[in-house]
Amino acid sequence: MYHENKSFQTSLTDNLDYPEFCLKASLDYSIFKDFRQNEIYNIALEHDSFEQGLEYLEATQKSKSNVLSNINEFRKNDLIGNPRVFDYEGIGTIAPPTLRYIKILSDLESEFGTLDNFNICEIGVGYGGLCRIITSYFNIKTYTLVDLKPVLQLAQRYLDHYPLNTTVVYKTMNELLGNSYDLVISNYALTEIRREIQQVYLEKVVLPAQRGYITYNEINPKEFNSYTKEEFIALIPQIKIKEEVAILDPRDCTLVW
Repeated sequence: MYHENKSFQTSLTDNLDYPEFCLKASLDYSIFKDFRQNEIYNIALEHDSFEQGLEYLEATQKSKSNVLSNINEFRKNDLIGNPRVFDYEGIGTIAPPTLRYIKILSDLESEFGTLDNFNICEIGVGYGGLCRIITSYFNIKTYTLVDLKPVLQLAQRYLDHYPLNTTVVYKTMNELLGNSYDLVISNYALTEIRREIQQVYLEKVVLPAQRGYITYNEINPKEFNSYTKEEFIALIPQIKIKEEVAILDPRDCTLVW
């Protein structure tokens, strides 16, 4: 999925700048130690505002989940990479993207109950922050991270700073075997890639999965010809459409089944 040719991007983040920075950060500690505030990186990730973080927190507080009881453990996510942090009443200092991951965890617990002993696959992994949040709360059997190779290298460097209560597997798209996972997760990633790449993920991961949680947006260029929300629902009729918080576009939502 990592191409030297900018004229054929497999995804919005397959643009040379982002994967190239991830590679450099994975290899060079002087870059890695502050990677979560880097301008190139912030185009793709770690750009949530204080206000968006507050929306994630309020949504979590209103949920049926009790994940905030683990807030001190979740806060450890921000020890690596020097993220921008803010003080939030009642929980203290934390990065808004970490609050987003906590909100996703609360959604997962509210929707599916315990994820103990699950085999999870996440498509589009950032730096591994969501993986670390989920595996610090549930006893996950295996957690497979799927992304561009340079992104996986950065995620591994980040996650290697933590003792994880799971077996982590790092895979590119073409390394996937077509396993049936208990849960597939994609946080604004599956919907930001070309149709022909989406089809590979659908066949290998999404359609065989027993459960799914996909945050959905429509920001791709027309030439990507990406799957629409309606097309996803046609393929997976049991999908439920959930409202998303802190959105930038009214078409953003979450697809859950």
